[in-house]
Amino acid sequence: MSNTLSVLASSSDEVQELPALTFLGPPGTYSHQAAFDAFGDSVHYVAKQTIAGVIESLSSELPFGIIPQENSTNGSVIETYNLLRSEFVGRDSFVVRQNVKIEDIEHVFSHEQALGQCKAFLKEFLPRASLVPKDSTASAARALLNPPSDGFDPLKSAAICSTVVTSLFPGLEALRTGIQDGETNVTRFYIVSYGVDVRVPWQTPPTDQKRALIRLLPDRDSVAWDSSRAIKALNIPISRIDRRPSLSSATFHDVYFFEVYAEGGKESDVAWFDCVNQAVERLRQAGLESTVLGIW
Repeated sequence: MSNTLSVLASSSDEVQELPALTFLGPPGTYSHQAAFDAFGDSVHYVAKQTIAGVIESLSSELPFGIIPQENSTNGSVIETYNLLRSEFVGRDSFVVRQNVKIEDIEHVFSHEQALGQCKAFLKEFLPRASLVPKDSTASAARALLNPPSDGFDPLKSAAICSTVVTSLFPGLEALRTGIQDGETNVTRFYIVSYGVDVRVPWQTPPTDQKRALIRLLPDRDSVAWDSSRAIKALNIPISRIDRRPSLSSATFHDVYFFEVYAEGGKESDVAWFDCVNQAVERLRQAGLESTVLGIW
């Protein structure tokens, strides 16, 4: 699985000189792999059990986190958008115990996102295997090392996860690689930070681009929310629109997420920052409640 990275920031003025970065753990997940590809040994890695745990742990001691945003095969990561709606804020491999053959597999463990990304492979090669969701791809791999128990035989089980787990957990091997649906399977990640002015300690910076993520809350006074009004008020190019049900307003009044970009991407950081804030001011004048979640 290949990864692309974007940056979001949350509000605080505190900065940590020796930064730590939280990720959806345990070690060996795709989030861990994506973080290491971008940051290498420039940060201290701290595993969290959930995406919410990554967001909620941000502090002056843990100033950075990485969360999955979208997969090219399986779509938006719902848990991430469910968190972002709140107002307060490579490749898939088929891993088994060494010497286990694919015809022996009766159970396949993985995070539900990875299971969804590999439906074609599972249907073709393991149509009768039971699919067992786990809280992460790495915990799925770790489960293969558990001793046999009632209803579980590790020699008849497999995990869909990153190949990196074979070096983290001795005794495992990748039986197949590149099993995701489609030839290209890419996951975008957001880097989240505890301060808008903290310096991101990149080892491999993302390609230069000017983008921003703006959240719009529903209009509580209208029966049907008119997204065209927001698009007109923004008046800058929009690369994607996502929506999730609102937590606090009437039924079917959704929270919208607009990812906008600078056409050509040649503006300076200051000019792009001003452009985004001017767009938000236009939204305010149009009577729309909005928040800039990140600029990169």
